[in-house]
Amino acid sequence: MKKTIAWCLLLLSGLPTWAEPLELPRRLAPLETALADQWAEQPKLGQQSMPTASAAPSKEKRSRKKLYLSAALAVGAGAVAYWSKERANAAYDRYLHSASVARQQRELDAAKRFDRVTGAAFIGMEVGLVLSSYLLFFRSRL
Repeated sequence: MKKTIAWCLLLLSGLPTWAEPLELPRRLAPLETALADQWAEQPKLGQQSMPTASAAPSKEKRSRKKLYLSAALAVGAGAVAYWSKERANAAYDRYLHSASVARQQRELDAAKRFDRVTGAAFIGMEVGLVLSSYLLFFRSRL
């Protein structure tokens, strides 16, 4: 990381001349002071930036409860999607192998109905996955 920052500063300032190899241009002086102020404000490792209060665990519990519910939504919708996909495939196979026109229409309607349920369940599963990812990676750090 330090090498990357050094290279970026080097590229921004241009190649140094041999007369002044370590001196930064004057235009970067405000940036340097702003970075120094920002680093001075950050807490050191091992120090807590905020005092722990009694409200924090309840917020953490609510966040975990939402995470578990969204994960359950994703798993449940995925199970429904798998089940209805199998039922739709079976109904379509029966449609292909049936001789009666009435039975063909009935099996085709069943296959279409199960395909719609599969699509809705896959959408529900995606919503659960996105919500779980959001709660796990972004909300737990607040």
